[in-house]
Amino acid sequence: MTIPILYRYLWGSLLRGYLPVLAILLAVFSLFVFVEQVEEVGNGRYTFWAAGEFVLLTLPERFVVLSPFIALLGSIMALGGLANGRELLAMQAGGISHYQIAWAVMQVGLIFVVIVACLEEYVTPTLDQYAHISRSLALSNSQVYQGKQGLWFREDNRFIRIKTLKYGEIPQDIDIFEFNHQGEMVAYMYAKEADVQNPQKWVLGNIQKKTIDGPRVSEETISSLVWDSPLNREEMRLLTLPASSLAPSDLFRYIEILERKNQNVLRYELAFWEKIFMPLKTGLMILVALPFAFGPLRSATTGKRMMLGGLVGIGYYLTTEILEHVGILLGASAFLTITIPFLGIVLATVILWWMYFS
Repeated sequence: MTIPILYRYLWGSLLRGYLPVLAILLAVFSLFVFVEQVEEVGNGRYTFWAAGEFVLLTLPERFVVLSPFIALLGSIMALGGLANGRELLAMQAGGISHYQIAWAVMQVGLIFVVIVACLEEYVTPTLDQYAHISRSLALSNSQVYQGKQGLWFREDNRFIRIKTLKYGEIPQDIDIFEFNHQGEMVAYMYAKEADVQNPQKWVLGNIQKKTIDGPRVSEETISSLVWDSPLNREEMRLLTLPASSLAPSDLFRYIEILERKNQNVLRYELAFWEKIFMPLKTGLMILVALPFAFGPLRSATTGKRMMLGGLVGIGYYLTTEILEHVGILLGASAFLTITIPFLGIVLATVILWWMYFS
């Protein structure tokens, strides 16, 4: 068996190991989320179909969160099947080293890592933000409406649209349409951005205003304007997105903005480093899976390997969660809070590789 043929065979085996694990984990955890959402059905305008939509829209984010477990258990399943069939032993007898097999496994792992990173940056933020705002507005029975072109709400004869919420908190591209009692537009104002000092007081910036008086239209440019927002405190809270729904690049830029304002950035830093380390954790879990096929467990059943691999994954997850909450309570560095458990599993992986591959 030549190396390219071997690699293609291993790639196929790994994909056959990943797909069932991916399907099972996503199905199980999506069911948990759906059950939680169904309990909210009937509150406000939240319907059964809205709950299903929320589950579907957050599916990519669930995939990203579960990616380390998918990588670990999928690799164990694939390599365990090869070990049980004595195929790994046959490869080694044919002169294929542990490292060549490991490299073939990591090639698939690298593709998986790239997919996770791309989803975090380009796909999950948009879907997650839409899902959370839609859910919050439906549960609150608010008069704010979310459409494809942004958020719409009304105050008397004014209709306001917010196209985007930058960093999940800063309204941008704001259109304000004002009508008279005859339904004729008398004024239009566009603001590039708003500084929300409190729910009822916004400072609009970079404003273009048009006043319509019959056939005449006058225009003026205003650098900033204090504006009385019709949104109350509860509605503004609903429109504030969780830090986890932001892309890593947006989190990085928003942290810089908050630091310049001397505001607390801990929850945003934790979300940022969690997203940065997620692809790295996914790749690391593939390396963790390799000793399960070549170490003392090479003759164990697939079920036993999966059970032990699951325990490793759960142990790592619980350690990360505990350290994260302790770090928040102590005000510790977000980077260290995320890095310490990661370095611990790196050290354990290096020791296992040294024991079984040296």
